[in-house]
Amino acid sequence: MSISKVGIVILNYMTYELTIKCLASLNEMAYDNFFAVVVDNSSPNDSYAKIKDYVNKNIFSYEIYLTKSERNGGYSYGNNIGVKKAEAIGADYVLIMNNDIIIPEKEFLSKITDFLDKNKDTAIAGPGIIQKKGMTELPLLISRIKPYNYIINNLFYPFVIFLNKIAKKRIQNLQTPLKVYAVSGCCFVIRTKIFNEIGYFDDNIFLYGEEYILGEKLYKRGYGVYFLPNLHIIHNHSVTIGSVYDSKKITRMQIKSHEYYLKHYRNDISYIMRSLMVYSDHFREKVYVPVITIAKKMINIVKK
Repeated sequence: MSISKVGIVILNYMTYELTIKCLASLNEMAYDNFFAVVVDNSSPNDSYAKIKDYVNKNIFSYEIYLTKSERNGGYSYGNNIGVKKAEAIGADYVLIMNNDIIIPEKEFLSKITDFLDKNKDTAIAGPGIIQKKGMTELPLLISRIKPYNYIINNLFYPFVIFLNKIAKKRIQNLQTPLKVYAVSGCCFVIRTKIFNEIGYFDDNIFLYGEEYILGEKLYKRGYGVYFLPNLHIIHNHSVTIGSVYDSKKITRMQIKSHEYYLKHYRNDISYIMRSLMVYSDHFREKVYVPVITIAKKMINIVKK
């Protein structure tokens, strides 16, 4: 059994109830060598005080380090504070974990670190993520983004949704690790040494697209990223984000981050092609997303 030291980094922004629930759930983890670093990302409410009070008044099977950022610099900025703290404490691996995550399997850390211990060229391992209808979601991105494929996918977005549903059903039976380009940023384990080598998260982006940048950094250095479908976590998707930003703001952040990724990390793609890719993002959001949103609402009304 692996005895590598794991530092779990949990970012909090205004949702201290979720963070407290998350910390309590980690008490059930059957692993003897882990600790947690909670970073309050300069929440304007009393999150920091609430979490500090909870930690001080309760007994945990692991150490908890609580810190607060000077400003809300977003996902990458806040997590980098926690990662560097975990690195200073001596973590061999860092588990990046949203506070709306529940890990139902007590042996989760043992199994995921054991996989990394046995596969030295692998930098990241990410679990299967269960969200809707109890089904495992597809990996965030199986292969590196190709310009023409990306544009076509945006132009024919409804058809892509249909194909993804078929692929999602097929992946439920997958049991072997799958090499991918990027896993979801809500929960993954990365080697601390490699995280340091690649300069951690790029905190020039506020939210969204961090996984693509991380995947590209590792791709260029020849490190592997693996999706482990036999390990599962439960994710209450976008609870924190949805409580702070509306859908239009979220869309703008997604497109802005994707444009940053293309400009600063994909110089192998021509300027014209990068511009067309971003334009196709806008096309998808303005043409298809409103129609799909209305259709979903109508379906829900009929079901009721």
